[in-house]
Amino acid sequence: MTFIPPRGLQNRHIQTIFSSVGPRRRRVHNAFAAYKSYSQEVLLECHDGIRLSGYYNRASEQASQQLVTLIHGWEGSADSSYMLSLSACLLQAGVDVFRLNLRDHGDSHHLNRGLFNSTLVPEVISGLTDLQSRFKYASHTLVGFSLGGNFALRVAAQATEQQLSLARVIAFCPVLHAARSNHVLNSRGNFIYRQYFVRKWKRSLRKKLQHYPEYDFAPALKRAKNLDDLNQFFIPRYTEFEDVDAYFDAYAVTGKALENTICPCYLHFAQDDMIIPWHDIDNLANNPALDITVTKHGGHCGFLSNWRLDSWQDERVIQLLQL
Repeated sequence: MTFIPPRGLQNRHIQTIFSSVGPRRRRVHNAFAAYKSYSQEVLLECHDGIRLSGYYNRASEQASQQLVTLIHGWEGSADSSYMLSLSACLLQAGVDVFRLNLRDHGDSHHLNRGLFNSTLVPEVISGLTDLQSRFKYASHTLVGFSLGGNFALRVAAQATEQQLSLARVIAFCPVLHAARSNHVLNSRGNFIYRQYFVRKWKRSLRKKLQHYPEYDFAPALKRAKNLDDLNQFFIPRYTEFEDVDAYFDAYAVTGKALENTICPCYLHFAQDDMIIPWHDIDNLANNPALDITVTKHGGHCGFLSNWRLDSWQDERVIQLLQL
C-alpha cells in the first residue's frame, strides 16, 4: 500500500500539524464520541506495585479474536487524536482495542511516585502481561507512534523471553536513537516543535508536583529554557543514568537491539519527518522480522491521505491485520 498525498498536502508541516489540530481533531473526537461512552478504564498491575492506566473497547458485545493495543508518543496520551482515529477505525472493522497510557501521561500522574523516563519498558511489558491475563484473545497486536513505536519495538525484542503473546508490532515514525532526534530537534528550523515538547514536558512535570509536592524541582522548571536544560537536570537526578548520552543509548533500537526479535515488526518512516531521521534505518539490525516502509511524504506521524484528512496510518494497520 503506497502513500501519495495530493499535492497541497505534501508539505511536512501541514501533514504533521493538520493531523492533530483543527478540523481533523474535531472530526476524530466526534467520530470516537460514541465509543468513548463505553470505554472501560483498566488499571494494569505491573511489577513492584507500579500501575499503568488504559482504556478498553470492544467492537461488539462479544469479544473479537483480535486485540490491538496502542501506545502514544511522548507527551501524548490515550486520547491523542491519532490514537482515537485508529481506535475508531479498528472498532468499526470489528477489532477490539486497548489504549495504553505510559507512566505520567494522560491523567495518570498520581498512580506512581517515580517520574516517567523512556527506559521504562519493563513496566510496559509487565502491564501488557497483566492485560493479556485478563483479556483472552487469539491474536495480540501492538501499535506504537513515535516514542510509543520505540517502546513497542523494545517490547517485541523481549516478547519471547517474557512469554508475551504478540502476533505483530506496527510502528509509525518510531524513535530509533534519541540522541539523533534530539540533535535534529535542536536545529534552527525546528523551533516550533522543540518549544512544543518543552511546553508539554513542563506541564506534565507541574502535574507531577501537584500530586507529589515533596519533589524539589520547581525552581529548575522555571530556569529551564530548552530540552537540553531539562535533560541535563532531570536525567542524572531522577534516573539511573549519570548523563544524557548514556540515557539516550539505553533506549535506542539501533545496533543489535532488535537482532533477536522474532515476531513480525512493520516500521514506517517518512523521508520528510522533521523529528526522526529516516536514514538511521541503516543502523537497524539485519533481521528478516523487520519490514521497513519509507514514504516520501508524511511528516511526523501525519500521513494524511486526502483533503477529508483521512489517515493512511489507519488504513495501513487494517491492511496489516489481514496478513
